[in-house]
Amino acid sequence: MKKILFFLEKYLASALLLALGATLRFHIKGEFPSQPALVAAWHRNMIPLLYRHRGIKVGILISSSDDGQLIAGPCETLGYVTIRGSSTRGGSQAIRRMITHAQSHHCAITPDGPKGPSQEMKDGLLYLAYVSKLPIVPAAVDISSEWIFNSWDRFRFPKPFARVNISYGAPVCIQTKEEIKTKLSVVQDAMDRLSEKNKIERG
Repeated sequence: MKKILFFLEKYLASALLLALGATLRFHIKGEFPSQPALVAAWHRNMIPLLYRHRGIKVGILISSSDDGQLIAGPCETLGYVTIRGSSTRGGSQAIRRMITHAQSHHCAITPDGPKGPSQEMKDGLLYLAYVSKLPIVPAAVDISSEWIFNSWDRFRFPKPFARVNISYGAPVCIQTKEEIKTKLSVVQDAMDRLSEKNKIERG
């Protein structure tokens, strides 16, 4: 029964996202990287980005739990490559698969996921940047009209015909193992500043 529900959910959810995304008014600032990179965005901003970057085999690390399957199914239908497992450092199979995928395609990371605290950087992203030798590219999202869920991250769901601002920041490289710790605040600040600049002016 669970398999049937997951099967139905992945197609219904992806169809809903495609229908919603077609109504959104995107305003893009900065350049989405042309070469493989680790694109970092806060967990609460997933919906507009999932629509925007569908179909280009972006790799996404998703929990192997049933909750993760609710996300993984629609993502796969939209053309993402889902990598199931833990984000724990130390050479887990999921991390190794993500590193391999990142050599030829972008990977999308939510550095405050899967459980928060919301919009607080964890060093797993920097560890992945160090071992993959790929830059971190911050991405910020703001939505003019939305529903906000009562979840740990205050998850955002755009209302139809909303304006969506997406900004991409300058890449940050992690060259040495020591920089995993020393540049944690640098990447956090870059994400925070980009989010502030990307805000939609509201009357």
